[in-house]
Amino acid sequence: MGIYGYGVVGFYLAFVVSLGVIFRRISRNTSDYFRAGGAMPWWLTGASAWVASFSAWTFTGAVGKVYDTGALALVLYYSSLPPLLLVFFFLCRRYRRMRIVTYMEAVRIRYGPVSEQVFTWLKVPLLMFQSALGLFAIGIFISAVVGIPVDTTIILLGVVLTLVSFAGGALAVLASDFVQMFLIVAVTALITFLVLRQPAVGGLTGFWHQLPADTFNWGLQAKPATVAFYIAALIMMNFFAYTNLEYSMMYLMVKDDRDARRMVLIPIIGTLIGPVIWFIPPIAAHMLHLNLHQMYPNLTHPSEGVFVAVAQRVLPQGMVAVLICAMLGAALTYMDAGLNKNAGIFIRCFYRPVVRPAADEKHLLIVSKVCTLIFGAFIIAMAELIRLAPSTGLFDLTNQFAACLLVPLMIPMTYGLFIKRTPPWSGWSTVLVGFASSIAVVASFAADPQWAWKLLQLHGQMNAEDLVDIKFFTSIFVNVVVCSVWFFASAAFYKHSPQWHKDSCERFFRAMNTPVDTVTEPTTMRADIIYWMLGGLCLVWGGFVIVLMLIPNPLWGRFCFAFVGGILVLASGLLLFTARRLRHRIAQGKESPIIVPAVDGSQTDQDRNILHNRVGL
Repeated sequence: MGIYGYGVVGFYLAFVVSLGVIFRRISRNTSDYFRAGGAMPWWLTGASAWVASFSAWTFTGAVGKVYDTGALALVLYYSSLPPLLLVFFFLCRRYRRMRIVTYMEAVRIRYGPVSEQVFTWLKVPLLMFQSALGLFAIGIFISAVVGIPVDTTIILLGVVLTLVSFAGGALAVLASDFVQMFLIVAVTALITFLVLRQPAVGGLTGFWHQLPADTFNWGLQAKPATVAFYIAALIMMNFFAYTNLEYSMMYLMVKDDRDARRMVLIPIIGTLIGPVIWFIPPIAAHMLHLNLHQMYPNLTHPSEGVFVAVAQRVLPQGMVAVLICAMLGAALTYMDAGLNKNAGIFIRCFYRPVVRPAADEKHLLIVSKVCTLIFGAFIIAMAELIRLAPSTGLFDLTNQFAACLLVPLMIPMTYGLFIKRTPPWSGWSTVLVGFASSIAVVASFAADPQWAWKLLQLHGQMNAEDLVDIKFFTSIFVNVVVCSVWFFASAAFYKHSPQWHKDSCERFFRAMNTPVDTVTEPTTMRADIIYWMLGGLCLVWGGFVIVLMLIPNPLWGRFCFAFVGGILVLASGLLLFTARRLRHRIAQGKESPIIVPAVDGSQTDQDRNILHNRVGL
């Protein structure tokens, strides 16, 4: 990267660590620490929800898959649009109305304490492993650019990202997401524009005419039936991913029903535009004739460094470092699932109810931060293990992990939002049945790798790529069928459920049908302060990028820095203007200084009594 690149990354790491320090004093209780007090503006949580849908894995494993197999990987992203529309029209308000701090508390209300503990002890290690995959992905990305060993990169980044989440909690991560959204869009759009300007590519027209034959003709890569099943499995997996209790976490951070709906617009628009921008460069890499094996001999799968290779080819001096910073921001969001959210699950659903029922919020906040550090150490260790034994590419490894382990957990958390009359054991038993079916599928492929190939009556020779795809969609279909049959069959035993479970289910569904009242459900989070702080952060980072115009570059290279920095400065101006106007309205008494969100453990007895009367929580 050169001395300028290292300077940019150093500034960014200091900037990110400062987020934890800046937002440290705002988190006064576990509600603030784990869900930003349920008082965030819709555009802030919407940006975070979109950034959380991708990570450095998008620019390593996913683009590597595009480089190897064409645009089939795009289905993974666009298959999320139907469930996002369902969230927009129906689920977003129900998510917000649950009035909880962590989604695992909803599991307790819906299925009872046994399911809560089973889900907690299954989900915590799985979330850490998922975060370790993201850390491994960003380690590959930065190692390819900087040239230092992957294991050193993983440890350094893991420590930095853990410290940010430890100090600032959910609000620090949200602030980082908001800044990174502008940075990622600006830098990757710039890369795509510069790639299309390359003489070897020839603009959009030349790009279209030079597309490899198998880019959209997926039948050249695999049997058409295999491709069809693969797409159906992706759609099915994303349906459960976006419509389960766990996905409610982002919606618990906004103040009311209206904001919960408006925030969905950002991930919908981002999902429509983002993949097109991100996946042009890896396809164009074929036209640029890049020798990835020669460029990245130390990578097990050199194609996972293709985005870096293209960026290095087209960006001016110093700009690749800005791209790295954008990827670090995405990695922070992805790791937050295994850090802040994991700590929230552990503290609110195990430590408080089982270990220290009488603990006050100050004690719980301290223990939450300690847990964040411990989980960070585990995630770093897991990422190192993944590095030592990667049997397949990141794209396929992540998908298979989701198919075998995450889907069985998501199914009862989706059905539980729609179906009331099931016994308390329907939740945890469905998960265990799903795990058993996953083990059976894996064992069957170990005994006979071609059994599904024969069952589908596919002709020809099955290659390694076919085997990976068949394992993936077979795991999805078997788990969905087995878990669904088991869950719906359990409804026959609802009449034998204890009365406490029937009452709890009634309260759960009553709460989801009761709109959030911004008068009787108050908090103390100031809206104008959030605008001022975010505006200042965008100004600092955007101003720094503009200063990078001083790096010796051709005129077009200096304009690149002006473009990226200008977008951040423009966002800063809008935020600071809004904050100033809001403070003026507050001073005139035209607007309340308080943002009003949800019910949680930090409220007074009077607040709780009001809500007990309204929704019976």
